[in-house]
Amino acid sequence: MPDSSTPIVRANITRRPIDIAWASAAFLIPLILTLQTRLGTIDLTYHLRAGESILTLRSIPSFDTYTFTIRGLPWLDQQWGAQVLLAFVYRLGGFDLLYLFRALLPAVGFSFVYLACRARGAPPRTSATLSLLGTLVAVPTIALRPQLVALPFFAMTLWALASRGEHPRRIWLLPPAAFLVANLHGSFVLFPLIAGLALVEDSVRRRGVARDLVPVTVMTFLATLATPFGPRAWVYAYDLSTNPVIRDTISEWEPVTLPNVIGVFTIGSMLAIGAVLARRGDRATWADLLWLVIFASMALVAIRGIVWWTLVAPVTVAALFAAPTTTRHKKENPVPAVAIVGILAIAAFIFLPWIRPGGVLLDAPPGISKAVGRLPAGSRLFVHQPWASWLEFAYPDHLFYSDSRIEIFPREIWEDYSEVAFAGAGWQRVLARWQPDAIAAEDEWELIPYLRDDPAWRVAYEDDDGVLFVRA
Repeated sequence: MPDSSTPIVRANITRRPIDIAWASAAFLIPLILTLQTRLGTIDLTYHLRAGESILTLRSIPSFDTYTFTIRGLPWLDQQWGAQVLLAFVYRLGGFDLLYLFRALLPAVGFSFVYLACRARGAPPRTSATLSLLGTLVAVPTIALRPQLVALPFFAMTLWALASRGEHPRRIWLLPPAAFLVANLHGSFVLFPLIAGLALVEDSVRRRGVARDLVPVTVMTFLATLATPFGPRAWVYAYDLSTNPVIRDTISEWEPVTLPNVIGVFTIGSMLAIGAVLARRGDRATWADLLWLVIFASMALVAIRGIVWWTLVAPVTVAALFAAPTTTRHKKENPVPAVAIVGILAIAAFIFLPWIRPGGVLLDAPPGISKAVGRLPAGSRLFVHQPWASWLEFAYPDHLFYSDSRIEIFPREIWEDYSEVAFAGAGWQRVLARWQPDAIAAEDEWELIPYLRDDPAWRVAYEDDDGVLFVRA
């Protein structure tokens, strides 16, 4: 992240109460916004099952044991560290604590974004506004999964790079952050990238800190190899990002489009930054533009890349609003600042899972789940893929056709899945091949009317979420 070239006077500064309120808002508002959304289970719960297995057996899974379609095939579980962390939090406080943990991660991350904006010279109010705008774009994409666990570490490195002019030693935060994320999530590949971008910029501008960035960049890359998988983790990240099955079947890996909410927010943020550049473009450096182009491209190519854009864009734009910080001696009334912080803190408290009516809102089908629990142990289930992660966590004695580990299933498995879910011409052939004992069909599955008319199946349970069929 380019650091600001604007001279900033910091000596003998009296911090105003309202400045502290702006800094608090950068933490509390993301916390509040995240606490108002459901806790998704599509990815989370299979990670919980894997993490619990690692904690209990003290070994990382190396092959599949969850399904009856690819049972025994290799599984490179690169996200094992995040799974252990999530399972440990679950052990401590169940879904209530996980709900709070999910809200704390972006709150900490965007607090670092605020600090990075301040390091680039933006005033407190502007820094808070930019970080909160990033939060608003990010919230629709936030889910509790390894990517979110990596978010604060990435934001911390942006802060370290943004402040490297005044605090050059902070750049040494990059190698340990890269090491941790390399054992948490595939986004570890971004850490050598941003270290390299900073190195190129400082080398071109002949800054003294560039000498330190050479070993930091090398150490950051080497740190990404310090995993149980070594270089294979890079192969995993590449294969995941280029897998055509993932891009064709998983919505969050699809390009950003209009007019959905995520597309409106993301493209709108890019247009807004374009407008700012049109007015203040003379203050932007080539390095600023390079950062914006790279991370905007990541966001446009895949929805999963939006979160990195929401962290980088505010920090990059902050330099366009840089202003000298002058010494302040006049006392200001602290009451407005205290009131703002107090109101935000009370709002955050009200939305805590232990306080709010109804507790944690889980994104899972409760009726279908209970019905599946009544099936005999060892049952083979063909289920709506977004439900599979939850059901295999809730009922580890059952076996499932597929789940959210999209990358480890061959294309043929997903082709057969589509044939059944969308009532293709070969759906009976697929079911005859795999011989499931039950089918948990989401309410919009086109196969449901055909199964109702098929004497080989009967309805075991039905509600607004879908239908559970078992063999007659």
